[in-house]
Amino acid sequence: MKIIFFPLFFLLFQFTVKAQVKPVKFDTKILYKFTYQSDSTSITSRKSVFTQLTIGEQESHFQTLSKFRADSALALTQGSNMFVYSYGRIEPNNFLIVKRGDVISTYEPLNGMGFSGNNELSYYEEKKEVMQWEMHPDTAHIHGFVCQKATTDWGGRKWTAWFTMDIPISDGPYKFSGLPGLVLSISDQDKYFTFDIASIGKVNSISFTLDQLRPDLDLQKTTKESFYKDRKDLRNNMTAYALATGTRLDEEAKRRVTLDTKTDNNHIERH
Repeated sequence: MKIIFFPLFFLLFQFTVKAQVKPVKFDTKILYKFTYQSDSTSITSRKSVFTQLTIGEQESHFQTLSKFRADSALALTQGSNMFVYSYGRIEPNNFLIVKRGDVISTYEPLNGMGFSGNNELSYYEEKKEVMQWEMHPDTAHIHGFVCQKATTDWGGRKWTAWFTMDIPISDGPYKFSGLPGLVLSISDQDKYFTFDIASIGKVNSISFTLDQLRPDLDLQKTTKESFYKDRKDLRNNMTAYALATGTRLDEEAKRRVTLDTKTDNNHIERH
């Protein structure tokens, strides 16, 4: 299957970190359907959202599309043929992952429950891990491409990936990379988390900084270890946090918050 080439006048604006001076140019966009099970004890908690991987010469951005909304006012100032995306409401399973050189930057809300007034966004940097992939002779046709099977142990889970050397880009959804071709599908052995390609195409894309698109966001730099510890502490005290943010909760609402936090027990990386 050939890669679709979008018209050159179609510009998709990404965002990147404030410290970056020069805009980043992207030329490839891949959409993945992300299916996840937030409660490891209940298959009824399975949900699906679309995610997007945009790739440039020096970096790539991976993000959940539920995070974004079209900013029509800004789009009109740029021209009717341009689409500008900016931050929307913080929701569960929202994240932005920037792979640049040997560093991965992850932007994710500490509180993914979406309480009103929450505009804090945590981010941390980590050295890109060299994933130990085991290659297998198995092949499959996915989205019109011939793919090969590879497996790895990463993030406390065993993963099976299908990549294609027809697209010699060593990248993939989430933080996955290191194979001699683009990852089109990947899932853990329990099928709690699955990324499947939905579309791929060429774009002419540049980036804006987060502070340009959403100056109201409160960016909180942390470490990966502190992020997971703080999120666990928050989950254990979610009712108190909700009340502290001004959210009014009756007894039934408190019961639902407690139940929601107990069933939010399954994350891509185990910590």
